[in-house]
Parts: sequence; C-alpha cells; structure tokens
Amino acid sequence: MKQILFSFLFLCLGLNSCFSQQALDSLYFYQNKVLYPKNATDVFQSYKFFNERLKKAELKSDIPSQLNSMYYLSSINYKLGAYDESEQISVKAIGVLNKHSTIPNRIHYQKSFYNLLGMLYYEQQNKKKSLSLYNKVLELSVNAKDSAIVYNNISNTYKKHNDFNEAKQALSKAYDLTKRIDDTLTIALVMDNLGFINSKLSNTDEGLRLMKQALKMRSFVKDTVSKYKSYTHLAQYYFNTGNSSLAKENALKAFEIAEKIKSASYRQDALGLLITLSEDPYVTQYKKVNDSINKAEKETKNKFALLKYDYSNFEKKLLLSQLQEQKQKSKTVIASLVAIGAVLLSLILYVFLKTKHSKDKLLQVVETESRISNQVHDEIANEVFQVMIKFDNQEENSQKSKLIKELNNLYYKARDISKQHSVIDVKNSFEDSLIELMNSYNDTDTNVIIKGVKDIVWKGYSEINKITVYKVLQELLINMKKHSKASLVVVSFLETKGKLEIKYSDNGVGCTMKKGNGLENTENRIQAINGTITFESKENKGFKAIINIS
Repeated sequence: MKQILFSFLFLCLGLNSCFSQQALDSLYFYQNKVLYPKNATDVFQSYKFFNERLKKAELKSDIPSQLNSMYYLSSINYKLGAYDESEQISVKAIGVLNKHSTIPNRIHYQKSFYNLLGMLYYEQQNKKKSLSLYNKVLELSVNAKDSAIVYNNISNTYKKHNDFNEAKQALSKAYDLTKRIDDTLTIALVMDNLGFINSKLSNTDEGLRLMKQALKMRSFVKDTVSKYKSYTHLAQYYFNTGNSSLAKENALKAFEIAEKIKSASYRQDALGLLITLSEDPYVTQYKKVNDSINKAEKETKNKFALLKYDYSNFEKKLLLSQLQEQKQKSKTVIASLVAIGAVLLSLILYVFLKTKHSKDKLLQVVETESRISNQVHDEIANEVFQVMIKFDNQEENSQKSKLIKELNNLYYKARDISKQHSVIDVKNSFEDSLIELMNSYNDTDTNVIIKGVKDIVWKGYSEINKITVYKVLQELLINMKKHSKASLVVVSFLETKGKLEIKYSDNGVGCTMKKGNGLENTENRIQAINGTITFESKENKGFKAIINIS
C-alpha cells in the first residue's frame, strides 16, 4: 500500500503546470478514473483518453504530456494484470527521458516510472529487479523524506522474502534520515517498522521502545489508519515475548480500527491475530469474515476476467478506429503535399521571373550606356575636335592658345566618358579588353598587378556576365583613382568548378564603409546576375572587394 501511494506522490509532483484549466479538469477527471475505477467502462474510457492524449502530444513533441500519458497507460495495464505491456510502456518512457535532459520536472518523472517498475517486479516476486529499481529511485531522491520512504519500500521487499537482516539495514538508513525530516507520520512509519524488525531479530527492548514511540506520534497527529499497524506490531511483539494479555489488548484495538474504517482486509488480519492469541467466540466471527473475503476475492477475479474480455473487444474497436483515422490522415497528407507542391512551384516561378527581370533590366542598362557612348563620341567629341583644328589654323595668340588647351581637355573628357560606356567585345577578345582596362590605370603614381586572368575559360560565361565583370572592375578602378590615392592595386582571378572568384585590393587611404553611388552600382550589377560582392575597408588600411559569379 505504501508503495502505491509513493508512486502517485511522485506523479503529482511531475505534472506539467502549463495546461489550460479546462484541460486540467479533464486530466484530473480521468486520472481519478484510473486511481479509483468503479467498473470496466471507467478503465477503458481512461485508456482511450490517455491513448489519444499521447498521440496528440507526440505530434506536438510535447514531452511532459507524453510522459504523463504513458505513466497512466502503464498504470492501467498494471491494474489489469498486463504486467508485460505495463513494463514495455514504462521502459519506453525511460528511453524518452534519457533523450530529453532539459524537460521540466525530469527527475520526478524518472522517480515515478522507476517506482512503478519496482511495483511491477514486486508483484511478480522478482526481488532482484524490484530492489534494483528502488535503488534507482533512491539515487534520484533529492530530499531526506523521499529517501526515507524509498528505504522503507526496500525494507518491505526484503521483509516479504523473510530477509530481516537486510530489511533492518535499509530501515536503519531511513531512521538516520529522520533527523532531517519534519513529517511526523513518515518518522513514525520508519520507527514502527524498524522496531518490528528489531523484535524479529531478538532486540526486543529497542524494538518495543521504537514501536511505542511510533504509536505515541501517530496518536498525537490522530492518524487512525497508521495506528492500526502500530497495534498489530505490538500485539505480535507481546505474543512472541509471552505476554498474552497485552497481546490480546493490542489486537483488539487493531480490530476496533479495522471495524471503524470498514476494511475487510484489516478485519481479516486483526481477527487472524486474535485467533492466534486465544480460542474464543472471535473464531466464529473470523470464519464468517474470512469466507466473505474469499467470496469477494473470487468475485474480483471474475470481474477482472470480464475486464480482460472487455479489454480485448475494446482493443479491436480501437484498432478499427485507428484504421479509419489512418485513412483520413492519408487523405490529409496527400492534400497537404499537393498544396505544398503548388506553393513551391509558385516560389520557383517567382524567383525565375525575378531573375529574368533583373537580367533584362541589366541588358537595358548596357544598351543605354552604349547608345550614350556613341552619342558622346559622334556628336560631341568629333565636333570638339573639328573646332580645335579650325583654331589651330588661325594666327597664334595667347587667348587662342588658352582656348585650344581648354578644348583639348574637354575633348579628352568626352573621350573618357565615351570609353567608360562603350560597347565591349565579349566574343573575340574579352580577355584582352579586360587586361587593357586594368593596364589603363597604370601610371607613375599607381601600379596595377593582374593575376590569373589568362587562366580563366571566359567562353564558359555568358555575355551579360562578362560585361558585368568588366563594368564592375571599371567602377572599382575609377573609385580608386578618384578617392583612394593608392600606389598599388592587385586584381586576382580564380576559377574553381565553374565558379569565378575575383579579388580586388588596394593600399589606398581606405574609408569607413559607407556605400556611395559607385559601390551601389557594382552591387546592383552583380546581384542582377545572381552573383555576390562584398567590401572591406578601414581608414588608412586600404580597400578590398571580393566578387563571386557562378
């Protein structure tokens, strides 16, 4: 009895407190049906509730709810006598606990399942396994009270197999812990059992002292049920020491309590004790009660046989219900897959159209730049050059010379603009065009070093990609000339598995990264062909850019 109460103590501590009030009400309702079943319907309604709750918890990965449901499913199987099924669920729950080390109240769940397994093996007379599991519960106990109760359970296991020396060792450990326990009934429980074991081992004086002290404590807190055990222990003690009058007196007190609490098993136990002490009219009453108990036990066995039969039918219905649910789930899965496919197709189409739009926009920019270049070259630069020739044929004077110089500067500016936006030959001599571009920025103040450009298989890249590379490098070099005051520029090319990486770096004055129009243009160009460009610069530590194109 103590073992069962202890199991549910741990379970209550392990309940998750985050349920809604309505969910908690349902949970408590079915928990009570498991704890105090009135008929087969209560058991199977509870089984269905916790089985469905377990499935929902597994879908949501709600580990605390899974464990709570598994505990009650295991408990239901235990009550039905299906020890193997109960053990399988508990062992599975221990596996879940081992995989999730951070769930709330993990230790309390562990204690609950280990204690339940201990009860299963206790009922099956498996002393070794029962003790092993109780020892695991003991390892997880974090306070003196819990540990003392576990030691008491261990002692009961030894006592059931008449191993009184081991029982005393376990109770002695529990007794040592009572100094740190405030709960009177727990202390009395340990003292009474230790006193009884001592009396069995011929340590009668110490045994009597402990049992009397336990009775006094139980009487003080007015706990009638626990006093019953004290009186039966004292009756047996006095009987064994030859004091029949005190033995009978305590046995009668035990019987009075059994009558008061209307417990047939307690009445049977108390009357059996009285029969042992003397032969009197109690024998007749004992026989009547004993026959009643035997009849009740027989009815209980038939009841559980009926429960098992109902349970078999319940499983069949449950299986049919599960098959229907599985069919519905299959339909839902197919519909979900179709919906997901449609969404993915829409996303792919969106990305494709967006990419195509970006490339089309970039091509429009290139065409516009080429048109502007031609207009600057044909309409402005040529006319400026013709004016220069006319002035050159006239007589020399200082004003004329100054004007020619200004026209000459204007001509070169127009030519540079035209060159910057000119059409690039990407089909035949792109590599040469690229080298010419970078070398054009070589002068007495700046040295441009080119690495790996001849190792790139440029035929493998589209025209728009090559134009973009040229324009971006051109903008980086113009930016260098205008702002960085660099004396050294290094541009390196590397191709790996069809992917092109271009690294640009200079030793200029650098800057705090704040993108201007030039850098924004390079980003827009590279992103339009699904490439990437990153910048790195600090004041007085140069400027770097890395371009990646597939």
